[in-house]
Amino acid sequence: MADLRQFDVPESVDPDEWRLSVTGAVRHPTDFALEDLTSLPLETDTDDFACAEGWVAEGLSWRGVRVARLLERVEPADASAYALVDGMDEGYACAFPLERLSEAVLAVALDGDALPVEHGGPARLVPTGEAADCWESIKWVREIEVRETEPTADDTAKDVALSRLE
Repeated sequence: MADLRQFDVPESVDPDEWRLSVTGAVRHPTDFALEDLTSLPLETDTDDFACAEGWVAEGLSWRGVRVARLLERVEPADASAYALVDGMDEGYACAFPLERLSEAVLAVALDGDALPVEHGGPARLVPTGEAADCWESIKWVREIEVRETEPTADDTAKDVALSRLE
């Protein structure tokens, strides 16, 4: 497995209790188990992972479900334009324009192996594209809340993540 830094897993993270809820301004709110995700067509996104702390894990190969596939199933309301992605580690969430989030991968595997809990398993959001910041890669994703209005700055993980830099 590639050299992706490993941090302590918070006590609030219980992979045995993991489910993904897609809620909010959608026609069909849905809970997904890991088996539901892995039964969907999976895609691979390979790229370097650069952290704001200054380290880079080169050539990581994330395999998972494109978020657009999940959104197709829940059918966002016509006025939906944003989403808040929340992890099992309480207080860590990130807001995205819905169009950008659609391109992200909800990874269930890393470098050919099931995504270990230490790296955000069972499912981790991996934003794609050059505009992606490391703090947007939400570990232990438990909810995607679709919204019609933009989440506030208080709803995002950026300040939490950047406060960890020494």
